[in-house]
Amino acid sequence: MNFAEKMLVIRTGRFKEYDLWVRFLSPSNGILTGFAFGGCRSRKRFSGCLDVLNLVLFKISSGKRNNYLVLEEGSLINGYPELKKDSSRLGMALNSLRFVQQICPEGDDSSGIYSLMLDYLETMETNPSIPSFFPLLFRARASFNHGYQPSLDFCCRCGLELNKIAQPVFLYSEGKVACTKCRQGNDRVFKTHRESLIFLKALSATRPIQWAGWTPGAIILQDCFQMVESLVEYHLGGNSSGEKMYNSGQL
Repeated sequence: MNFAEKMLVIRTGRFKEYDLWVRFLSPSNGILTGFAFGGCRSRKRFSGCLDVLNLVLFKISSGKRNNYLVLEEGSLINGYPELKKDSSRLGMALNSLRFVQQICPEGDDSSGIYSLMLDYLETMETNPSIPSFFPLLFRARASFNHGYQPSLDFCCRCGLELNKIAQPVFLYSEGKVACTKCRQGNDRVFKTHRESLIFLKALSATRPIQWAGWTPGAIILQDCFQMVESLVEYHLGGNSSGEKMYNSGQL
């Protein structure tokens, strides 16, 4: 395998005196790990490239026996310097990056999350005002992009339109909405608000640059957090990082 792509560095570590392993997000190959031999001291091949949250054009080849990837060289495309100067924004970005690694194992298709992540970082790099709930919206949209898009238009059992459901419930095991009359005793559900479901529908059709101007209320944000976390936890297991983020007030 020999290819070149613009990739986002998401994690690095040293495995020999001068060598590094690098985990990166690729638009066509998902999350992958490669080895930058001599990466700790090479100013010519990897000058300023190998920091987390760098967008880099990497040239990659297969290692011996084609069982690992070698980063031959890299050219820095964007280091997001303004974002990294702001500790709050940097924390948001790193938290979101951890979430991507949680829902997108190595080798999974991540083309949708890749473009969303770059949009998200570019918005935080260039927009003067970023709301504290920005990571929550990213988590929701990233989940939707990676196969956990809920069906919110109708009651999944009687077909009643969302705008006519007075007290909807969210079936997180199915990613669907039901009206109170159609709720069954063994359903895995929680009560939510119609306005929150409408908000999530709007989120699924918009970009991060638009979110920066939004002002959702506390109830909507709480509902959104609960819906996203319940979906991810049910399908992928525990998700303590999101719980800590919410409870610490970062949302």
